[in-house]
Amino acid sequence: MSSIINWMGGWPKEGLVAASDWEERVETAAEKLAGEEFGTGRQEAGSGGESNLNDQFAASLLNGKISGNGKRIRFTKGADSALSWIIGEALQPGDVVLTERLTSRTALQAFRKAGMRVEAVDGNRKGMDPEALTTDLFRHRPKLVYVAPSCTEPEGMKWSGEYRTAVFHRCREAGVLLVVDDRQETLLYDPEESAAAQRRLEPGVLSIGQLPPGLIAGSRVGWIAGTAEPFSRPSLAREENARKYALGPIEQRALSGLIEEQPLEPLLDMLRVQCRERKRMMTEQLTRQRIGELTWVEPRGGLHLWLKLPPGLDGEALLRGAWLKGVIFQPGAPFFTKDPKPNTVRITHAFADERQIRQGVARLAESIEEFTGRWSRS
Repeated sequence: MSSIINWMGGWPKEGLVAASDWEERVETAAEKLAGEEFGTGRQEAGSGGESNLNDQFAASLLNGKISGNGKRIRFTKGADSALSWIIGEALQPGDVVLTERLTSRTALQAFRKAGMRVEAVDGNRKGMDPEALTTDLFRHRPKLVYVAPSCTEPEGMKWSGEYRTAVFHRCREAGVLLVVDDRQETLLYDPEESAAAQRRLEPGVLSIGQLPPGLIAGSRVGWIAGTAEPFSRPSLAREENARKYALGPIEQRALSGLIEEQPLEPLLDMLRVQCRERKRMMTEQLTRQRIGELTWVEPRGGLHLWLKLPPGLDGEALLRGAWLKGVIFQPGAPFFTKDPKPNTVRITHAFADERQIRQGVARLAESIEEFTGRWSRS
């Protein structure tokens, strides 16, 4: 079998900042921290890099969300850890979470693993429908609403400003914690849209995000931005959650040192251009294949492309056939909160080079043809 072309997602081995560079920075940060602890006294340990990182993010990437207040940022081991931290602080088994019908597969898994009951709110291309949300807030009495208005998962769509404002307002009126998943916000293809997404967070709204995969090799850096009541009240589980999900002081210092030498914004611009170009190559190759009744959503940003397969073709079955030809991807059904559409798949295009895109699309087309041709002859 030919080498596997992996469009499943995940984290690439390499990034714009090389793994060797990052490992060296982590080692240097560890040595400095050890020197503070055992040389100048433990009372000074941790007094540098962590607070610097908060200030650096508050002055740049998260400035618009938190009005420059670095105390409103908690750094985590990626966006998934950020969400798990919130779940541990704010929810109990049996609580209801409202989300979009089509949403993050990993978020759905996290909620269900923690014993939450997840309900889908109706919506359309503008986003979650505010009137449907009002009805479901009354019907289900949720503890949390989870949305991704800046760049939805897996479609890469952006909500209208009207729907975003209305949904935020309805949650605030109902006193329900709103968690906004902004992990793909920095990868909106239009830089002006990315800048416009930086809206100030009201109390009771938490934004989770992360440095995108492919930026710093071997590193997962996420955060929770904003203030909310579960994080301001005493909690027996807080120290345990912090140990499990918070980004360690060594990694924080290493990242702070990197930012001092190389601001993140130019790197994010490069990654944004890369993702947009690879999306263009992917859709161009799919168009050339002329696969009957295959359609896709044109994303506004992000790492992925959401495909709708020909009617009757199951994404799980297609994956099994395509794997034999050397290409893998995510079947679409696990991204649905309810009423899954099995004839969908998610392709992660952002880490594939031009050769992999050409070969992978050709293999995908062959796999689809085997299924559709078999049905047409039966």
